[in-house]
Amino acid sequence: MEKIVKNKSLAVKNAEKIISEYKIQNAKELDLELIANAERLIVEEADLGDTWGKIVYNSDGGIIKINKNLRETGQKRFTLAHELGHYFNEKDFRTNSLYKHIDKFLGFNNKNKYEDDANEFAAELLMHRIWFNDFCKGKKINMELIKSIAEFFNVSLSAAAFRYANVGKYPIGVIYSTDGVVKWKLFNDYFPFRFIGYNFNVPVESSAYDFFAGRDMQTSEDLIEATCWFPEDRNIKAGVYLYEQNIAMQFYNSVLTLLWEDDN
Repeated sequence: MEKIVKNKSLAVKNAEKIISEYKIQNAKELDLELIANAERLIVEEADLGDTWGKIVYNSDGGIIKINKNLRETGQKRFTLAHELGHYFNEKDFRTNSLYKHIDKFLGFNNKNKYEDDANEFAAELLMHRIWFNDFCKGKKINMELIKSIAEFFNVSLSAAAFRYANVGKYPIGVIYSTDGVVKWKLFNDYFPFRFIGYNFNVPVESSAYDFFAGRDMQTSEDLIEATCWFPEDRNIKAGVYLYEQNIAMQFYNSVLTLLWEDDN
């Protein structure tokens, strides 16, 4: 039986409401454009430069534009779900007759309420907790699982890792770095370490560093001392190791890093 989640956020409740109202039984039945059109929102792809997505609407309807140059279908779907999140989360609270929102880059753990709420809505809609936990049940945590989540739910690798860190059953840390600098990070509630400073440089001991140094990067899981990623955490004792696994995102000069505890 699925564990009952108390104190659900408005974003999660809104996503669950959509799933219920549209009688969506599983992830494969989810049609984002159909939902948008039912809300009188036109969806189209356009050349938006460095902007990932945008939404403009009023009481009569509106339009959502997704950057046609986004390279992955999963990125486009999450961006569309994110824009729908802005609509469903905010439409009842907006006082302006015309609402317009532009998203240049969809990162996670933004510390911006509207952006984080839109991401939470999108994650719940695309990877509904019940579907997600059913899919992950009994599977070992590693980057291969994140890849399989991304493929099954048709989302980006970042979105899949973000979702696992939020609702998965095993404590992990997720770090996204660009140009050798950490851009965002997210840690499961049970992950033992948390603090990585602002503009923290990827540690030289990490395989991710090799990517940014122009060398071949190891993609299999490996052990790394916890103090390498968390040098300012005074609670870490010497000799404590974490498993680390990385995947490069060449087009964005970025690396997605997965960290989890060494059982020993």
